[in-house]
Amino acid sequence: MSELTDLENLDLLTAHFHEGCKLNCIQKLGLEEEHFVLHDGTGRSVTYYEPGGVEEILGELAERFPKVVKSEGHLIGCSNNDYSVSLEPAAQIEISIAPRESIACIMEIYRSFRDAMEQVLSKRGAHLTAAGYQPKDRVADLPLIPKMRYEYMDRYFQLVDTRGRNMMRGTASTQISVDYRSESDFIQKIRCAYLIMPAIRLLTDNAPVFEGRPSSDRLIRARIWEHVDADRCGIIPGLFDDSFGFESYARYIWNVPPIFLPTPEGPVYTGKKRVCDLFADSVMTEDDVEHVLSMVFPDVRLKHYVEIRGADAMPEKYIAAYLALIKGIFFHSSAVQAILDEFSHIRESDLTAADHALMRGGFDAKIYGMPADKLIDRLFLLARHGLTEEENALLDPFRELVQQKKTLAETLPIPE
Repeated sequence: MSELTDLENLDLLTAHFHEGCKLNCIQKLGLEEEHFVLHDGTGRSVTYYEPGGVEEILGELAERFPKVVKSEGHLIGCSNNDYSVSLEPAAQIEISIAPRESIACIMEIYRSFRDAMEQVLSKRGAHLTAAGYQPKDRVADLPLIPKMRYEYMDRYFQLVDTRGRNMMRGTASTQISVDYRSESDFIQKIRCAYLIMPAIRLLTDNAPVFEGRPSSDRLIRARIWEHVDADRCGIIPGLFDDSFGFESYARYIWNVPPIFLPTPEGPVYTGKKRVCDLFADSVMTEDDVEHVLSMVFPDVRLKHYVEIRGADAMPEKYIAAYLALIKGIFFHSSAVQAILDEFSHIRESDLTAADHALMRGGFDAKIYGMPADKLIDRLFLLARHGLTEEENALLDPFRELVQQKKTLAETLPIPE
């Protein structure tokens, strides 16, 4: 391994993160929401290849879009200036909305997507639903879409732990991204996001079914992600170290196996070789950087933004509530700092312990020694100061869950 090449690539990764700093720009939120496509009546998944399946559904939807994406000759995505539509491994449909400052604008775009999907799906006897896990099907019965990325991931995850297939085929999430202004701002925001992650998991817990059977287990998605691949999931090593920053994250990426590498001839499976092994004697291109960054799945991920990944997929009013919570906290440095100050004693093991406590006790459990409902009420109070009256009202569906001490999985009907 060339030490010079090693340092050059680490510098490239670190520089990429510096390029993501948005010094004086208006802060914006990005939203990604995943959905299952289900048959009316049975609630079974609509698969990609079946007659009238997701490939045909996406094909009809794409007629309205200026751009389409294909893989191996098959349609797998489309986009316009407001949002893109893509497919997750088992044909879950994801909308990614271009970053916006206004929650109302984001939700208006989301509703336009749902309306467009409804027009296509209704005549096919199908519908979208947002939940944390497949409501009727077992993952063994769900085929992957035609994308070699997912074939390679599926192969790799079977070698490293037990729940990769469940994650890829069975789960759906809500992800929100926030901007960072500087390296220090990134450090504060990623630590804050990790600190409130147990509360986010509980508030958005929306998986009442596991492998086709009703389940009373809490935080099913979190349980699954714990057993996908410890090298690339969960908590970023050294998160609370004094030296943590862009270079720390770059070194984390540098030591993770990317599973495969894109080449002009197509993707090549690389197995357990790490990024540092694969680029020991060559300098990474910008495309290489983008790829390796996309192949890690920590609870909070860094690209040119901070991506908060812990929430289950959920219905519209709860998406709006989640956007309001994130905006109220992360758009105001005083709220972020208050959380960092209040929980300055917390370490990585405490984050995991809080998740496990919530899995056992739900709202009756404690987060960092504080009753879960009290800590979440504290977050609502901090968020409130950074929101308009109208935005603050969006938090009401979450407030009702806390008052009832019930999760979405315990409150909403099982999707059909």
